[in-house]
Amino acid sequence: MLIRRVSILAVGIIALGSTIALYKPTLFSHQVIAQTPTRSVTRPNRGKSGGWLKELNLTSQQLQQIKEIRHQSKQQIAQKSQEIRQRQQELHDLIAGTTATKEQVRDKYNQIKLVKRQLADIQFENTLAIREILNPEQRQKFADRMYKKNPRQNPPAQHN
Repeated sequence: MLIRRVSILAVGIIALGSTIALYKPTLFSHQVIAQTPTRSVTRPNRGKSGGWLKELNLTSQQLQQIKEIRHQSKQQIAQKSQEIRQRQQELHDLIAGTTATKEQVRDKYNQIKLVKRQLADIQFENTLAIREILNPEQRQKFADRMYKKNPRQNPPAQHN
């Protein structure tokens, strides 16, 4: 009986750790840049001069279109994010409890993975929509910015 409880606890810890690892920013999370509304919280790599959008030299029409893209998916993104937080709490409770079976814990973990995938799909679709309104030069800058980590940590490669 003790071995069973220890095994369930170990599986729970692994599942929770995997959930947390999946929740961390991934390739798709970098695409959130395109539709995440700015907040009063200071974020790294965001200049006070208007951030990365200014780097793209967008027209007022392009800015309006991006604003509309972001607005259209804002509710969906918020709902999916809330759903992820709720299901992660439920997973935590299942892992911490003594009555859930391994299958119940695994099912909850799979539910979280599904919702995270749905959120990533929404974000990716926003990225594609924004890409469509950019010219080739802007697309290049957009892609460079989206996939670039902290510029101070990864200086541009010098070509000889």
